[in-house]
Amino acid sequence: MPDPETTQKTPAPTPSPHLDSGGYAVALECVRLVISWYNSAIYDEEHTSSPDTERLEKLTAERRECVAARKSLSHAGPDEISRTARDYRARFRRLTGIS
Repeated sequence: MPDPETTQKTPAPTPSPHLDSGGYAVALECVRLVISWYNSAIYDEEHTSSPDTERLEKLTAERRECVAARKSLSHAGPDEISRTARDYRARFRRLTGIS
């Protein structure tokens, strides 16, 4: 059964006018990259000869966390936006092995 988080196209939240659009855009892109990684990992796991249901559940839960973070960015202040960009940049690097 398709997961609505991967099949449904929802527009990215619009930042509040008081936010630094550059910082917001960077944070949004960092979160987007991590979500994309999870989508790919979930797809790969689902299409193995014997999918690991525990791993799928973990990957799906972590992706949901990322989707929630992306949604909350539109209401975040500059400090939260910077923290999110930093955390998700590090998370992407950890997931991909890119330094």
